[in-house]
Amino acid sequence: MNRKNWALEEKLHIVLAMLKSTETVTEICRRHQVSATQAYRWRDQFLEGGKKALSDGRMKQGRNALAEENRKLKELVGSQALIIEAQKSIRIINNSGET
Repeated sequence: MNRKNWALEEKLHIVLAMLKSTETVTEICRRHQVSATQAYRWRDQFLEGGKKALSDGRMKQGRNALAEENRKLKELVGSQALIIEAQKSIRIINNSGET
């Protein structure tokens, strides 16, 4: 049995017909001579691609590494600020006893 290589436009036409047509999937598949299993697989791939396209594009690859580095730097600055405050407190205590 020969397998047909479906063009992108053919797949798109079939998937869109499945999504917006009043015909049943069985009728669409019969007319285009494609199995329902294959048509549903194309539909699922199409919808997954659409979901990715609509996702928040502001978090590009590599931005997570940048956000992680930023978080670590903020922690470091916070730790250093605590150390500086502790040293100031120690200095005040030591200076108050030297009168």
